[in-house]
Amino acid sequence: MTACIIILMDCQKIIEQSKDSIAFILTEDGTGSGFIFQEENILVTCNHVINGSKKIFIKFPDSEYIGVDIIIRDEEHDLALLSFSPDKKRKPLTLAKNLNVREGTPAAFSGYPLGLKNLTTHQGIISGVTKDPVGIVTYSIDGTVNPGNSGCPLMNSNGDVIGIINAMRVESGKLLNKVKEMKVGAMKIHDTDLVEIFQGIIRNIQLGIGYAVPASYIPERKKINGDQPKIEKPENQNNNDEK
Repeated sequence: MTACIIILMDCQKIIEQSKDSIAFILTEDGTGSGFIFQEENILVTCNHVINGSKKIFIKFPDSEYIGVDIIIRDEEHDLALLSFSPDKKRKPLTLAKNLNVREGTPAAFSGYPLGLKNLTTHQGIISGVTKDPVGIVTYSIDGTVNPGNSGCPLMNSNGDVIGIINAMRVESGKLLNKVKEMKVGAMKIHDTDLVEIFQGIIRNIQLGIGYAVPASYIPERKKINGDQPKIEKPENQNNNDEK
């Protein structure tokens, strides 16, 4: 009989070295997470976090809201790069030297689940490495990924990036998607909107397993002339729809 020993990571060290570079993302459609990568003014997130949004703002643990511009979308891998005015004290997270991630690899991820503005960290192991029919690799994680974690970094025991969390994959499925697409007000009982209740349950669903895509899929930053992100204050900071 083979025993599986779970080795706990030193998350205190990982949080300390990464927290200033992980951002809360706010759009008119919901919230998500992102992290500085490649350059001091580049933020990586999931494309579905910012898809269709005209105004996007980010906030670091010790900053005000900052307006950003979208510079790259990669719909195939559900990734996006955003640009913003850099702060010299925030450094890009480091790409892991070894991206040959295998089952059983310890991992941690820090982000802003469920619309919370306080950075939250979970840990676990890579429980599976799968490949879809077109060859896209996905990591399964035995750590609880919540809506709002999309776009946060998946890190190894050194705090280096090995992947990007994608909470949308947790919510996949024809039935859940049908509920998400329902219009508020379409179903009521005694003035209680059942659609809002069902969609709230989906947003807060916890399946006990998370998903991420490999860091090797992060697109390279393209040099764009006149790329000057706007600095604005968000009109509404109370949006609780997480992605």
